[in-house]
Formats: sequence, C-alpha cells, structure tokens
Amino acid sequence: MEQQNNEINDEINLYDYWKVLVKRKNVFLSIFLVPLGIAIIISLILPRYYRGESEITIPAIAVPNMVNLIGNIDEAKKVKIFANNSGAIKNVLVSIPKKSTDKIIITIDAKTADILPQAFKDIFGYINNIPEIKDEIGKIQEQNDFKIKKLIEVKKANLVFLNDLLDMIKKRQLMAISINPADLVKRDSELSLEIKNLQLAEVKAFILGPSSITKQPTDAKIKQIIIITGLLSLMAGIFVVFFLNYIDLMKARENK
Repeated sequence: MEQQNNEINDEINLYDYWKVLVKRKNVFLSIFLVPLGIAIIISLILPRYYRGESEITIPAIAVPNMVNLIGNIDEAKKVKIFANNSGAIKNVLVSIPKKSTDKIIITIDAKTADILPQAFKDIFGYINNIPEIKDEIGKIQEQNDFKIKKLIEVKKANLVFLNDLLDMIKKRQLMAISINPADLVKRDSELSLEIKNLQLAEVKAFILGPSSITKQPTDAKIKQIIIITGLLSLMAGIFVVFFLNYIDLMKARENK
C-alpha cells in the first residue's frame, strides 16, 4: 500500500513539473531554441575543411626531438611553408603515434582537398631544411659514410683473399684447407647488401608515407558545438522556468 502511494506521489510530482513547463513553454522554448538555432546557422555559414594525414618515418633522429624542432605551425610558419596556399590551410598538427619510436603524423586541414598532396610535400621539404635537423642529418650521414668506407675496405680484403685462395686451389698449392670459398662468396654478398642499405639510409633520412584525405569536409567539431549548445540551452531553459515558478510561489506566500 505504501509503495502504491509513493508511485502516485511520484506521478503527481512529475505532472506538476510538466505543468510548470507547459505554463511557461514560451520562455522555455525561447531559451532552448534561440541559442540552438543561432549555433546551427553559424555552423552552416562557417567554412568546412578537408583533412589529410601522412606519416613521416624518421629512423635516424629521436621522435620527441623531431617534434620539438618542428614546433607549432603558426600563421607565420604557414606562409613560409605553403606560400600561395597558406590562406587555404587552417591547421597543421604534428603528433606522435602511440608506441611509435620512428614515426610522426602530420595532419593538415584545408579548404579544398586538391591542395593537400602539395601541402604534404611542402611541409616535408620544410622539415628537411630546418637547420638543426640538417645538422643532425649531416652527422648521421658522416657516420654512415665512415661505416660504408670501412665496409668497402673489408669487402675488398675479402675479395682479395677469395681470389688468392681460388688461385692457390687452382694451382694445387693447397692440399687441404679449413676455409670454404663458398663462405667467402656469401660474406661478399652480405657486405654488398649492408653497404647498399647504408647508402639508401643516407639518401632517405626521412621517408614521407602516402597521405589519406577525407572525401567530405570534416564536421565533427560542428556537430559537437551543436550538441553542446543544445544541452546547455535545454538546461538553461529548465532552470529559468523553475526559477520563475519559484519566484511566483514566494510572492504568493508573501501575499497570504
């Protein structure tokens, strides 16, 4: 019986709240719909942007150092990097993928999708020409040059030894040997491959990956603004309605 009474009281209270809202529906709808309508209109007027992302692999330099050296791409940097297209570029973000030690992500928002491929080339060229990064690359290339030089010397010595060994075998000057010529040939191939890899690493200090571009302008932030505005105006409308009702109740008690 008590439970039924509680349910009836809850229904009455909810109905009372509903009556308050209906009584002041014009106030409630004005506070709720006007800001929401303004937010929707502004969102339709504001330009939308296409978003592109590309990966840059940097096997030679520490990723955090790279991000710090690039820094924030502000308006002045955008003009310097993108030249005539700088006005069409809204944002440029440099970030580090989770659990990555040799990659950074470049994200660019632009008014049109067709300028994004060139924009990625422009910022890639800019990164390669940052003085501190050029110095780091120069040091790495010097180290690679030294390694290549030493490997070439070892390769030459290995080939000389192999030729001498084959010549001695051909002349039957060695009756028994503990070194297999095939091992020397294999070693020569391994050294050639190692030298080739170092030469490629020297040329490609950074590797620009393929870019992914959204087919439609990004509107996630616009939707977020509309939703937040709707929720805030809804709560504001409810608050104002019940606040006005509270004032009326206080006035009625004073009159009594």
